[in-house]
Formats: sequence, structure tokens, C-alpha cells
Amino acid sequence: MTPTPVRHDSSRLNRRGFLVGATGVLAAAGLAACGTGGGGTSGGGPSAPGFPVRIPNRYGTAEIGNPPQRVVSLGITDHDVLLPLGVVPAGLTQWGPWASGVGPWVEPMLRGQHPKIFGSDVDVEGVISLAPDVMVALQSALTQDQYKRLSSFNPVVAQPPNAIDYGVDWRVQAETIGRALGKQAEAEQLINATQARIDQTRRDNPLFEGKTHVVVRTDSAGTYAAYTKQDARTALLEQLGLKLSPAIENLDSGGKFNVKISKERVSLLDADVVVVTTAKPTDVSAVRGDPLLNNLGAAKRGALVLLDDYDLTMALGSATASSIPFALDRLTPKLVDALR
Repeated sequence: MTPTPVRHDSSRLNRRGFLVGATGVLAAAGLAACGTGGGGTSGGGPSAPGFPVRIPNRYGTAEIGNPPQRVVSLGITDHDVLLPLGVVPAGLTQWGPWASGVGPWVEPMLRGQHPKIFGSDVDVEGVISLAPDVMVALQSALTQDQYKRLSSFNPVVAQPPNAIDYGVDWRVQAETIGRALGKQAEAEQLINATQARIDQTRRDNPLFEGKTHVVVRTDSAGTYAAYTKQDARTALLEQLGLKLSPAIENLDSGGKFNVKISKERVSLLDADVVVVTTAKPTDVSAVRGDPLLNNLGAAKRGALVLLDDYDLTMALGSATASSIPFALDRLTPKLVDALR
């Protein structure tokens, strides 16, 4: 997981499909042998300490024989863990409006490198051409067919068993990627630092305890979608002590990240604090004057928080070990002001 950057639909293959024939696969395998510096996952020889690593997923098990040297990030936010662990992916899925494909909270960690940027389709042929030792697709909608095709080349760390698409908890995401890289200790440090920041924010702001909240995405056309307990935004605010408004919690979302709210039912969006995100940065000016939102009790009390900082919107929607501290820096003062 807001002016929710559109989550890429990874369920479709590139138009050309999987056209790598025997010659193409052999060529890619040759590239892999050159590019891994002996650290490939499928070669023979002794494994490094702690390897092989076996990571179950929705479609099978990724078996990684040695610490990967080249990684492709197919999950929309998986690079948020790879980069702080010191791994610049050879390729990554575009997430957000930034030319680099990554948010400002991790962009310096690219260290001037320019990974290949993939769009909304899973370009199987393009991924394999990068000769990755491992492909990470935790925060994705990777299909079984795509998994089968990619894993025929090298291991794919796909969605965990029983996880919904794009719904992997940030701790699980970081822990799993740490295992895949052989960097469990570093991943644990990253998780602990982020959790400590969340816990400290909650301790510093006791006025959050028990207050109800709603996070809603809207646009200049006046469509409304309230985020549910399935969504990472809601999960983060609840870790701060806030509670999802019962009016939204009691709606049947069908297990989805958000539930559509008609204009006739906008009153359902009211809460002690209402956080409003926009579909695009250009929607902010129109949403600021939305008469329906401005008629909510929260708006009249000054407790309607319109996010006009798209970096914040994206950080909140990403909700990763890297983006959460960035989001808390910018969102916490707004929540405090709204709830005073």
C-alpha cells in the first residue's frame, strides 16, 4: 500500500509474453554467471554460512544457495528494505512520481546508481535479461504463471503464504528480505529502529489514545474511499493509539484495502480526526474546497487534515521500515494540531 499512487497491476505479462527461447535462456544464464561474481544461487560448490535459505511463498519455496549479488525488486516497495540493507537493485518497479522510482526517504541510498525501472506489467523477459540471482516480489500481485516463469531462471521471493496482494506487513517484509540476503541482523536492527520510533511517537502523544480516525482518499471528481483495517495506513495510526472509526470498521469491505463511500453517505467519514489524501497532487486545490468534507464535524473543529505534501502521502501509503519514520516526521505535528 491515499492520493494513493496507483498500485501497479502485476497480474499482466508484457505483451510479448515469455518469449525467451532456449538460446535466450542460455544467454541470460551466461550473463548471470558473469554478473554474480561467484555468488549465484543455483551453482554448485559450498554454500556461504547461513545458506542455503529456504523461504516459503504462496506458490512454492525459494531456495537461495548463496548471498545474492544481483537482485531485482518486483514488489512496489521492496526496494525500501533492500536499499537500507546496502543492496541497490539492478531493476525495480516504479512506485510514485519520482524519476528514480523510489521515494526521497531512500533515494540517497541509490548512491548515484540508476536501476532499470519497470512499469505496470511484469516484463519477464526484461527481468531475466538483468541476470538477477534473486527476484524479490513480496509487496506485489505476482501470479502463479509469472512466478513459474521467473523461478525457472533463479529464485523468486514472492508473497508469503496466506498474504493478500500488496498486503505484507512491513515487519514481515523486512525480515523476509533480510533472510533472503543473509542480512538478518541488519534487518532486525532496521525493524527495531522503526518500531522504536513508532512507540516513542505514541508515548510522546498520549492525546492520540482512543481517538477515532478515518483516512480517506478523494479526488477532484468527489469520489471517496475510506481505508480499512486491511490497509497499512490504518495499521500505522492504530499503532500510535488511534482507533479506526466504528462507522468504517463495521462496513463490509470484502477484505479490500478501502471501501467506497457515496456522496450521500459522506457523514460516515467523520471521526475525531479525518486524514484526507488525494489521488493526484493536482487534486488538492479542488479537495480543499469540497463542501461535503468541509461540512463534517471534524472539519468544523479543525480536525480535518488534508495532506498537500505528496511525498508524505506516498510515505504513508508505502508504510515500510524506511518510509514510516519519514511519514511520522511530517504527519505527527498535523495530528497533534488536529486533536488539541
